[in-house]
Amino acid sequence: MDLIRWTLVFIGHLGFWCSVFNLIHSTSLPRSFRKRTEKAIILAVAAPIVFILATMILRSTWSFDVVASNPFSRMFLYAMLGLGCMFFAIWLFGKLSSRRPSAVVKRKTHWLDLEQEIDGDLFGTPASRAIGQLPFNECLKLTLEQMTLELDVPRELDGLKICQLSDLHYTGQINVEFFQRIVKEANKFKPDLIFITGDLVDEAKCLPWLEPTLGKLEAKHGVFYVLGNHDLRIKDETAFRNQLASIGLIQASGKWHDIEFNGTTIRLTGNELPWYADVEKLGSESGAQPELKILLSHSPDQLDWAKPMGFDLMFAGHTHGGQIVFPIIGPIVAPSKYGVRYAAGTFDIGGMIMHVSRGISGDEPIRLCCPPEVGLFTIRSSRVDEANAVEEQSRQSSSKSSNLQTQNT
Repeated sequence: MDLIRWTLVFIGHLGFWCSVFNLIHSTSLPRSFRKRTEKAIILAVAAPIVFILATMILRSTWSFDVVASNPFSRMFLYAMLGLGCMFFAIWLFGKLSSRRPSAVVKRKTHWLDLEQEIDGDLFGTPASRAIGQLPFNECLKLTLEQMTLELDVPRELDGLKICQLSDLHYTGQINVEFFQRIVKEANKFKPDLIFITGDLVDEAKCLPWLEPTLGKLEAKHGVFYVLGNHDLRIKDETAFRNQLASIGLIQASGKWHDIEFNGTTIRLTGNELPWYADVEKLGSESGAQPELKILLSHSPDQLDWAKPMGFDLMFAGHTHGGQIVFPIIGPIVAPSKYGVRYAAGTFDIGGMIMHVSRGISGDEPIRLCCPPEVGLFTIRSSRVDEANAVEEQSRQSSSKSSNLQTQNT
């Protein structure tokens, strides 16, 4: 009984401070403040654990009731016990109710070990090299996530290919050759559209990397981007966006973009809230209703804004999949007001399909059970099957009619 109670207390204590971390990092609060709160949270997590362990050692017991014998300890332990029960119930419900959206009709994952495939040292600093050598670190692995989405869209959109890149984080900790290979893999898909969902460049010294990497992306109907919170570190936003435009990238946010595809219209825009306010410049839609409506958002938190807007697809990043994912348990931190609920994966949000990418890199080059990803999404029209069924039914009816005529003759 004591083991169960201590486990729930630990879950409640850690879960509470992880929730605080997630909420703070989902906001536009200054980076300096967020970094200070990280240190404070570490201290807040460690202090009670040290106190409880010291009490156990001094009293030579790990009995829950003995440690909870004074009012302060009792109040803390039972509060954490209650939170632990709540977090465990939420986790269990999430595991039991988790299912792949019916729109995802096919999925294939291909792994690449880029550390083995690219010559030379891919780490840019001694510190990143040391972190990169940690056991089970997958920061230099890459998964090519290929998914087929069946949507109720016109037959002309059948076969549309969309590639998503997210959270590249040009910091200098991982060398440019890594990102050049990412671009080559994306181009191999021969996509119609490429979407980059934020956090491109952290350090100004890496701005020259843009042209030999993202400047080489190829998509028939354009490469669109939104910025993220780490892009705020580039102080001159105008010069930054102008540089992105000079290498062929199109700013998705701040306007509606209508793209003609096989005689149909794809409409897309971007949302960079809460860090950039370009969505506030977005006017009302004009012209006929599009056949497919897409949102690029850095954070999945903007799904509340997206749902009433009638988007069919939403692509997001920011959460890195949690970056460290524990077997069975899953991730425990993700910078979102939803916590780890939308840390990574594909979700059906009231008929809108949202994909949250695990991203490419991060502040620190560490990924456990959470490799970088490049996504390819192929749209399949459900109306193609309906039309084929009607044609088959018509053919069978025609065949039966012909056979009857032959018999009568």
